[in-house]
Amino acid sequence: MRDQKAKTKRQIVEDARRASLEGRWAETIELNQQIVERFPRDAEAHNRIGRALMEHQRYAEATDAYTAALRIDPANMIARRNLQRLDLLRRRTEAERGEGTEAPTTVIPRPTVFIEEVGKTWVDELVNPVSLEQLVDVPSGQRLALEASDRRLYVVDGEGRRLGEIEVKTAERVIELMSGGNRYEVYALGISAHSLRIILREVYRDPSLGTRVSFPRHIKNTRAYMRERDILRQRDEADFLLSDEDDDTGDDDDPRVEAGEDLEPAESDADPFIEETVTVEEEESQI
Repeated sequence: MRDQKAKTKRQIVEDARRASLEGRWAETIELNQQIVERFPRDAEAHNRIGRALMEHQRYAEATDAYTAALRIDPANMIARRNLQRLDLLRRRTEAERGEGTEAPTTVIPRPTVFIEEVGKTWVDELVNPVSLEQLVDVPSGQRLALEASDRRLYVVDGEGRRLGEIEVKTAERVIELMSGGNRYEVYALGISAHSLRIILREVYRDPSLGTRVSFPRHIKNTRAYMRERDILRQRDEADFLLSDEDDDTGDDDDPRVEAGEDLEPAESDADPFIEETVTVEEEESQI
């Protein structure tokens, strides 16, 4: 008889995610391999193994892990983007990287930094980026920095190298708010086909700025989406409503009338199928 009941898949997955967030890569590999042994077609477990192997610079094994995830789930964008990154890394020689050069340590950010908040976060790709060969060295989750110069807002890495810019309208507003005392953080989300995706987050709002929102366009887009969603919901429900013509019961044709039977009086003239008007408050919560 076993002294301890075997852990469920959910428990192992939770342990594996926690190990990954805390940068315990060897443990991440071991836990996810346990999942793969029991559930070979778990694409996310293969992805987590690939991430941990990349942190150990075991690129060939990482390629195998992400390839396995892609075979299981051909639409898996995490696997696709990391295979693209690995392909770029393979093209670079040890001489270009420098023999014996120590790989930069990835700073594990707070998990909450990647949660979008309406008006407080902005997710976009860098404009005027450096080449993908240079961006490939920026791991997903790495904290970057902002550098304002001549009304332009650059994103720079830990060595001060400019990786690209925030698009103009957003940059101008953030620079203005930074000069008023606001503080922002920026993190890498991963490379795209042509650039680097980042998340820009307001982490402190100066009291002097009152209720000024950092990213009003985010609120505008969210509200437009909410209105469209509400219209679609009402339209879909309206498909089930009966019109006055459809609801005409035709009492003259009721056989009970001819038989002289009493009909039950209508309790109300209101159409029971008419939908009540519901006021939907526009969401200001996390999305």
